[in-house]
Amino acid sequence: MAGCADSDLTDDVARGAVGDAQVVGQPVLFTSGNERPATRAGVPYMARDGRFVCTMYYHTETGHTDSDPYDITPVAENGTATTAWLLVDDNVGNSVYRQKDYATPTKVDYYNFDEAATKFYWQNRLTHAFLALADYNQLKTNDGSTTAQGKLKMYPSHDTDLKAPEEGEEDTLLLANARYANKYDLTRFSIQDERQKRDENGEVILDDDSQPVMETYERPINKIAEQPDPILALTIMKPAGATQEANRVRLYFKHQFSQIQVNIKGPDDGSATIQPEQIDKVELLGVSEEGYVFTRLNSNGTVGTGDKPVGHTITVEDSEGNKSNVSDEDIMLGSAKAKEVDLDSYNTAHLEQNKWGTSFEMFDMATGIIEDGHDTGYATGYLKSFNAIAFGTLWAIRITWHELAGDHIQHVSTYEVPATNQQTSGTTTEGDEKPVVYLRNLQSNMRYVYDFELRRGTLAVIRTQIMDWMQKEELVYGADGTIYN
Repeated sequence: MAGCADSDLTDDVARGAVGDAQVVGQPVLFTSGNERPATRAGVPYMARDGRFVCTMYYHTETGHTDSDPYDITPVAENGTATTAWLLVDDNVGNSVYRQKDYATPTKVDYYNFDEAATKFYWQNRLTHAFLALADYNQLKTNDGSTTAQGKLKMYPSHDTDLKAPEEGEEDTLLLANARYANKYDLTRFSIQDERQKRDENGEVILDDDSQPVMETYERPINKIAEQPDPILALTIMKPAGATQEANRVRLYFKHQFSQIQVNIKGPDDGSATIQPEQIDKVELLGVSEEGYVFTRLNSNGTVGTGDKPVGHTITVEDSEGNKSNVSDEDIMLGSAKAKEVDLDSYNTAHLEQNKWGTSFEMFDMATGIIEDGHDTGYATGYLKSFNAIAFGTLWAIRITWHELAGDHIQHVSTYEVPATNQQTSGTTTEGDEKPVVYLRNLQSNMRYVYDFELRRGTLAVIRTQIMDWMQKEELVYGADGTIYN
């Protein structure tokens, strides 16, 4: 466990020191955070009471080495892949085992583990893989048994099979890649809620015990904090130390979808005088309505579409067909996928207004707190700011505003997003090459910020920023499930 000083650590005697030969068979301890720390003082730990689900995989055959395939078959199918649910129980990321409904434990052991919960134990001296999932917007309330969307579950309790074998085709390890996933609704109707059922006269319907009958329905979400925000972690390590503390598993979670922010200011050329209340809405055009996060490890230690050859790099291919190598630290590339937009499902009239099919209306970032005449939720110097979680292909951003005088003429301006941001090419101050950043094809764990100047009939881009979307930042949608130091 990393901290600011040695005194932050509990000594091995208190944590259960064991001899070198005794590590195998000992429980696996976890620390949960959101990125690989550059320094011990820079670890952003997962918030206390944060919840996640995790599956452990390991090499099972006698004579296996670290380069051999992992056993990715669950226990229910005579394999060894085991799933457990965990809860962060202090301010430095220490995680304890709980039952999947997160019921208050009847009895806990020395480590504060629920004695009735599934736990992980080191099986041998080879590498073990730990694949963990949470929903950042439901970090303290989600569980593995009652929550609908974003439920804490892993293969074989996944939502969908994206690559089912054809009839007569065997389910080989190769076919298992990029198949089993949880799905997330990326529309504005993604909350499953309950309400009292009423008859045609509006009267509450009662059951035989005179209690209101409840019904489940979909309601529109109203803020980014209600959107699904799956975060995934993959840590591969072996119990190489002589103590349990030395073998503590550190999970580093990353957002699987993207965050988009749009800031709007009035024109500097005097072509129009625009007030915040004149800006009606901002829409993301062409983005996917459903996203998927893979919940099963591939036998070679990757997730989703990852292809890990012999050695310490993985060859990946981008949307343009360009191939490159990435380090083992980035082996989760390909761990999320977006559903393609079916343009054939839209009629001609719709496509005349939006040739990319889908539209997602972004959320107004207003907080209602005004300082110096400016809402603190908006970017400094801008009339309004909007944000949303999205994935897939962002073809365009459409802004609708109206004039105050006369007939309140409505203006609609559309900015078509380019494939890449060529301005990011070149070299860094250290002389290293900068990769081209993809703007249109949204990337996992990235935050895109567009600054616009709104003119009558036109839309000018002032600046586009692309950055890592890290939980340690002061997130624009509030403190829901904040991961902090």
